[in-house]
Amino acid sequence: MHPREFLDLAGGLVKRPSNEAALRTSVSRSYYALFNLMAGFIENNVEPLSKSAGDHQKVYRYLSNCGIEEVEGTASSLDDLRGDRNDADYKLRLDRFRDANTVNLLLAKARCAFNRFEAAIGSHKGRNCVVIGIKQYKATINL
Repeated sequence: MHPREFLDLAGGLVKRPSNEAALRTSVSRSYYALFNLMAGFIENNVEPLSKSAGDHQKVYRYLSNCGIEEVEGTASSLDDLRGDRNDADYKLRLDRFRDANTVNLLLAKARCAFNRFEAAIGSHKGRNCVVIGIKQYKATINL
């Protein structure tokens, strides 16, 4: 399965604006599309991940410190979307996820970051630059 399929699902869910559960699930799937794309990149090019909750922070930390502005921006979007995902999944009293416009904005943010990250790693040179940046960051913090 390709992570983009989560974005497609999120887009379909947001078309049911009277269903708050669908809107909240759209936020969650939007985040996981981006996370799985980025985590897959780390696993395929840098190191295996532990499949634990700590992987979310590790992926963010590695990509936000790789030295490539475009990738660092997508990592920031990932971090923002994780907060939104947590709110959507766990803070059921919040009413902001009842608004399809709000959820559409979050979906658009995820799509934009997803596409920007794919473009940044789409070439051998781009992938290599990100990998080298992550490895330099890891060396700096003695990992």
